[in-house]
Amino acid sequence: MKEKINAFFMVWGIILVVNQLFIFHGCFSPSCLLAALPHTGIIAFFLVRAGNKKNEKPADKADLSRTEKPPISEKIVIQPLPIKKVVIETENKPAEPDFFKQKGDKYEKFIGKKFEEKGGLVIYNGFINGYADQGVDIICISTASKTIHLIQCKNWTTMRMTLAHLQAVYQKLEDYNFDCFNLSVEAINKHQTAYAGNVRLMLVNTQHNLAKFTVRKTLYLASEKVVDLEVGRYLTMMSPTIFKYKDMKIVMKAG
Repeated sequence: MKEKINAFFMVWGIILVVNQLFIFHGCFSPSCLLAALPHTGIIAFFLVRAGNKKNEKPADKADLSRTEKPPISEKIVIQPLPIKKVVIETENKPAEPDFFKQKGDKYEKFIGKKFEEKGGLVIYNGFINGYADQGVDIICISTASKTIHLIQCKNWTTMRMTLAHLQAVYQKLEDYNFDCFNLSVEAINKHQTAYAGNVRLMLVNTQHNLAKFTVRKTLYLASEKVVDLEVGRYLTMMSPTIFKYKDMKIVMKAG
């Protein structure tokens, strides 16, 4: 009996310590210990009781088990299975071409070339700045007409141009902060070759006389079929392929 009581308190003590460490976050204050005594005592009682029942076997069964099962003289060592290393080769793997980006880039280049043919300085802002282009794909500066064209190109064929899209394009062109004046001559010349003047001088003169230039916003759409019907009532027709939204010109089927 004494052994059972000693076993009970020993198990109870162990359970109490584990309980305080993992459930009460290491709290061993008197209040925490008192709160843990009831349920840890119950757990200890049932564990000791279960252990005692397991050990209480009839003598004849115990002897029979000893005679039927020979002692194990050697330890069985289980060797772990070899783990095959799977190496996924990602370096030097060429990136798959982005079809939609290639499609958009081709259309931007087409529109830019049309403006290059007119003699202005064309800045392919989308190619130079990527996703940081502020929504302005092409900038064309013309000293002859004192005009700066801010252009957004959409080579869509399946995606619908909704009023929300139209408003977003307009707002980006409206909010452009003309950081093109800070671009390097090398970055500009990398994408256009038709301009015969001094690019740096053009940028400096335009920036200093910006108030004398007229800023025009233009959206080029490769197809009129992508325009949602709800947009029609917000547009003013200037010609069968040219429309106007506020002070932004929309050119459809250009190219």
